[in-house]
Amino acid sequence: MIIIALLITIVLMGQALRQKFVQISILIATVIVVYFGSSVIQTAQRYERNNQVVTPATRYINMGLNPNTSGQIDGNDAWLYEQPGRTPKEKNRLYLSSIKRRLLNYSVGSLSEHFLKKATYMYGTGLTIQDFFYWYAGNKNNLEESILDRFGVTLVNGFQFFYILLSVMTFVFLWRHLKNKRSIPPVVLFSVLGVLGVCAFQVGLWEVRDRYSLLAVPFTVFIFSYALAELDIVGWISRFGSVLKQDVIRYFIISTGLLVFGYLSNYSLTTQLVEKNNVSIHQPYVAYAGQSDVKIKAHDKLKITFDVETTGNAGIFYNSAYSISSDSKSQQVKKYLPLQISLMNTTLHKSIEVDSNGNTKANTMQKGKYVLTLTNPTNQAIYTQGIIDIGKADFSFNSLYRSISGHPELMPVMTVARSSQNTLVSKKQYNVIFTLLFVILCIITYMFRKKDKILPLNKSKV
Repeated sequence: MIIIALLITIVLMGQALRQKFVQISILIATVIVVYFGSSVIQTAQRYERNNQVVTPATRYINMGLNPNTSGQIDGNDAWLYEQPGRTPKEKNRLYLSSIKRRLLNYSVGSLSEHFLKKATYMYGTGLTIQDFFYWYAGNKNNLEESILDRFGVTLVNGFQFFYILLSVMTFVFLWRHLKNKRSIPPVVLFSVLGVLGVCAFQVGLWEVRDRYSLLAVPFTVFIFSYALAELDIVGWISRFGSVLKQDVIRYFIISTGLLVFGYLSNYSLTTQLVEKNNVSIHQPYVAYAGQSDVKIKAHDKLKITFDVETTGNAGIFYNSAYSISSDSKSQQVKKYLPLQISLMNTTLHKSIEVDSNGNTKANTMQKGKYVLTLTNPTNQAIYTQGIIDIGKADFSFNSLYRSISGHPELMPVMTVARSSQNTLVSKKQYNVIFTLLFVILCIITYMFRKKDKILPLNKSKV
């Protein structure tokens, strides 16, 4: 979408035809270099194409039309037709049928409402929450909470004011240009087309995630810088201050009252406890790392070895296995058969109880070396989503890399974490947010009270 925006900008720019041809040629050459360059990098990193996990674009379009969500990724939708044995062509046909059914169930009004929900989900906050919280840092055997995980709520609320200001100023700048039919600088035109293109693609076609909005942020900031340079900010404040000067204390009292109301009405965020899992071992991006379903032969065993560096943990092992009772790839019938799971702390020579869902009890996994054994107790081969096939990809940054004896191409889907209860935001962080807002309010009030002394009267000096 951004390349298309750049092409349109080049075509609409008032330049000589030869200059436009040169610019378009450079753009096309760059795209070609990037395309083939990415293939070279993939080969160098030993990534291989696996048709069994190739997924069609219609998969994401189908998720974007899910009436039960705001168009974001959904677990059931994400793996709706991703069973082993299906070719990309077969998956595409099934997703197209689902897309048609969903479109027929929408009216024009309900579809418009759904698109609005998608836009709100994607652009509603100035900091992404869906993917960027619950990040961890540290060495591969002992992960710790990231700054975003600890201070994310504070960051979102603290930055939201500036995000709204940036968005409003950008809109005002563009509206004035359109209303007065003034020409827009080429770089601003490119930025506007880039933002609109990304928004139209995500909201009108694709599934949405709040992190996708980051693609539009550099363009929005760029337009905002033009708005600051062009709009008479000082003049606005001066005129607005003339109106407020006599009643500024009254408005200060009203604003302070609203701030106090917001503080008291949301104070429960500092007292309500929520359960958090402090992860020490984790298989990241399971869904994107490789084949989703690994075959385990009859009566075969897989042994997984790993180290736990902290105490008081619980383990979560994805125990989902099934057999396929039909050889027809288009008419597969699944029968779920849970794997047998055993877990041993070899340091303490102690067996750890694991339930049928693949979970241990809280605080049962102490520091030490562990062996997790998965057994297929049946007389037929079964598939499991608890193991992924990464091929020759390098996952050496993760403690579970090459943890399955005799199978360096496999990785287990599991998490080891310490469970704890905490509030979404600490009282200290909460007080900092409202103190900052109150300080900003005091500064603004002072500026309006001393407007004539603070703001330059001679615009040529601004």
